[in-house]
Amino acid sequence: MDEPRSGAANMARDHALAASSATGTGAVRFYRWAPATLSFGRNEPVTVGYRELLRHRPELGVVRRPTGGRAVIHDRELTYAVVFPARAMGGLRDAYGRINSGLADGLRQLGVDARRAPGDPVPAGPGAGPCFHGAEAGEVVVKGRKLVGSAQARIGNAVLQHGSLLVEADQSPLVRASNGSTGSPRPGGLPPATLAELLDSVPPWDALVRALGRGLARALGGDWEEDTLTDAEADMAEGLETRYGSHEWTWRR
Repeated sequence: MDEPRSGAANMARDHALAASSATGTGAVRFYRWAPATLSFGRNEPVTVGYRELLRHRPELGVVRRPTGGRAVIHDRELTYAVVFPARAMGGLRDAYGRINSGLADGLRQLGVDARRAPGDPVPAGPGAGPCFHGAEAGEVVVKGRKLVGSAQARIGNAVLQHGSLLVEADQSPLVRASNGSTGSPRPGGLPPATLAELLDSVPPWDALVRALGRGLARALGGDWEEDTLTDAEADMAEGLETRYGSHEWTWRR
């Protein structure tokens, strides 16, 4: 569990955890963002609509993630990160399924009827629109409505998977920015779900983190203990923060 940080600091810490991962070990991190931040996938084009959104919302931070996937507004949500050995869990697709199953398990402990969308996960292309434009196979959904969006990247000998769980967040500005619509999902899709509308009250942050942690522990197995970044990981993250905060990285596409 981590305190709210800027987009560059959060991405640097995720990257450092993956780059520093020792053989046979992994890590899970839960965090928030301050200020609210628009994040792009590693290879996602920055459209005119997204630039206009940032012009009209100057309070938003902006960062490009090390992972693929599509644009997300990180505001009133929870972000998770899982780092695991690249050869673990039978490959990237199997790992994606197991992690999402663990997240869904944790959400069910809170009373949310979360499931994995049927079908084998197929990565969305970099120009496929905002992350919460609609649900893809393998993602965490509630009655077909996307609740968690996730992306992966291989970093060194480890894989980083991180994603956003919508608590009270409104992603419709991204949809309008991408296609000039009124915020509707893509044709045939459903609008995303949030915990605020699915539950009578939003669980406290600590309770939410504990439930998701239990779900992931059951899905992934192994021995777990609570810890913080090592000095070496923190030093690496400090150096990487410059990269993730740079104009050259953020606006590379």
